[in-house]
Amino acid sequence: MWLVAMGAGTCIALSAGSAVALADTADSGPPSDHGTSQDATSGSDAGTSDKADDKADDKADATKSNSNDEPEDDDGTDSVRDDDRPSASHSGDTKGADKYGTDPDGATQDDDHDAPATTVDEPTTVEDDQLTAQPDTSVTSPPAVDTDTITAPTKAQDPMQTLATMATNFWSSLGVAPAVARPAPTAEPVAAASTVTGVRTGHSSLTIPLGDKGFSTNADWYFPTQADGSVSATGVIWLQHGFLSDKSFTSDLAKSLSQQTNSIVVAPNVPSFPLRCSGCSLNGVQMQQAVAIMFDGDQEALNASAMKAGFSGTLPEQFILAGHSAGGGFAAGVGGFYATNPNQRRLRGVVMFDGVARDDALPDALERLGTVPVYQIAAPPQAWNALGSTTSQLVAARPGQFVGVTLANGSHVDALIGSNPIVDFVMQLVTRFSPRGNTAAVYTLANGWINDLYQGLGPTDGTGIYGAPDEYLVLGNAAGVVLAPAPTVDVDRYLGTWYEVGSVKQFFSLGLVNTKAEYSLNPDGSIRVVNSGNYFVSNGPLSRIVGVALPVNAANNKLNVTFFGPASANPPGNYWIVDLDPDYQWAIVSDSTGFSGFLLTRDPVISDELYRELLNRASVKGVRGWITRTRQPAAESAAVSV
Repeated sequence: MWLVAMGAGTCIALSAGSAVALADTADSGPPSDHGTSQDATSGSDAGTSDKADDKADDKADATKSNSNDEPEDDDGTDSVRDDDRPSASHSGDTKGADKYGTDPDGATQDDDHDAPATTVDEPTTVEDDQLTAQPDTSVTSPPAVDTDTITAPTKAQDPMQTLATMATNFWSSLGVAPAVARPAPTAEPVAAASTVTGVRTGHSSLTIPLGDKGFSTNADWYFPTQADGSVSATGVIWLQHGFLSDKSFTSDLAKSLSQQTNSIVVAPNVPSFPLRCSGCSLNGVQMQQAVAIMFDGDQEALNASAMKAGFSGTLPEQFILAGHSAGGGFAAGVGGFYATNPNQRRLRGVVMFDGVARDDALPDALERLGTVPVYQIAAPPQAWNALGSTTSQLVAARPGQFVGVTLANGSHVDALIGSNPIVDFVMQLVTRFSPRGNTAAVYTLANGWINDLYQGLGPTDGTGIYGAPDEYLVLGNAAGVVLAPAPTVDVDRYLGTWYEVGSVKQFFSLGLVNTKAEYSLNPDGSIRVVNSGNYFVSNGPLSRIVGVALPVNAANNKLNVTFFGPASANPPGNYWIVDLDPDYQWAIVSDSTGFSGFLLTRDPVISDELYRELLNRASVKGVRGWITRTRQPAAESAAVSV
């Protein structure tokens, strides 16, 4: 039944998306009829006006944006100005303090949902007191451009746009669609020349060189504009939607990437199933090879499509491949095929938004990509990301390297929230609800990395947010952990007393306090396990049980624990150490299902900050059960008496 429910939910999401998706503008004017440019520093009223304008225009796309098989007959341009999206400037030396700007839709968003500012420390932390800081500039374009900034006129407020904004807020206030922070984070390029004040959206057909006649599809284009309406982009981003999805679902993400990285973003429709021809799908090798060819030479097909969408000039040569879900796997696959051409060195990197690839497609692509950076912004293991299998493959293929971040309690659709409230709600209903702040964190991480990639920078010298493997990151209202393999456990260091400070309560542990586990070696080399605690109060009835444990793998992070008879050394084990402090001061334990979970520490009493970190880490490592705090009244009373 749950499969039927999820399938139905997905269909509803797709239907809703096609009904309110980005407009392909059959009724729009020519490129010269673009809306009036909005100064990036104008008031929040103008911000809501442009945003509502975007939403109203989006409805015109109902019959076009959802069709992969019939590209638009009208390749005219629909100009949707998003000049109300300010961006934050950076001091340059602090990696985290200015990662977040203000909410570009501040007039329609609660302050708690604004994109927060970060301060890199131990751990990397975002300070909430900078949530409402007003930025003074937008993303800077590359050093080669030297154009004066021109202040654009302010657009008048449209009452209908205001009503549209109020309607969106009404849905959010009822909890039907969680309020979304759309941040304006950015990393500072090497030199500032001119500023990006908005994003102009266009639509056209795109011919992918697949088969004898080519594969024609629809594409949305996002052009970063300066105050005078001109475009001087740093690079191109191919942004691919996921399985059973549509290009319109990525619209807010595309706008953020375009403005905050000064990139021309192209978001095409690619079928989920090869119905039109063999290989004509996201997972089709032929499709991935054909897209890779499009970035060779003079990029004729891409330039032709961009021109039909209203762009004048030639596209930048350097590019980024990005995608969500299966689109992330698609991006990596395209990058792998592109990298096989030794004469082409324009690809700067691959960014996946909870990317998923089939079977061994990702390891094969990574081998072909060589040293090209590949980053993943992952959700915790869940059904929609194949239980994190692609993330695990990425970590295994590049040991010791920074390859991305997993967001605590994240949803598979963290990156997509914001394009449409109805679609947002249904997507989250089918997958998992995205916590407040996660979408802002996605934008901040991706924009920072891409700005660095354009400049040839990375974890050691870039201004984006990175970290050591398994480092904990606080990102305003969100948190994450740098991707890392499962820990290797030194059994001798792991022995001793551990206090349970939180757990997924079992029937036998309800009411237990002062819970602890004591591990020691038996003469035969097995591990002696003694679990104990009191019921309800410090001096309550004692519960104590003795068992034995044996590791089942070479890393010693998976064990079999039994309290009846001898332990088995056969996998998979029922005691998985999924995360471990390098100094063995805390550990997180689960099992193969993820429905059990234990937070263990050497000290019986810990701070609220550490407890919150352990909760977030447990989520990242795949613990799905509901963890509640375990009281240690004996230690607490002893601490008070001292």
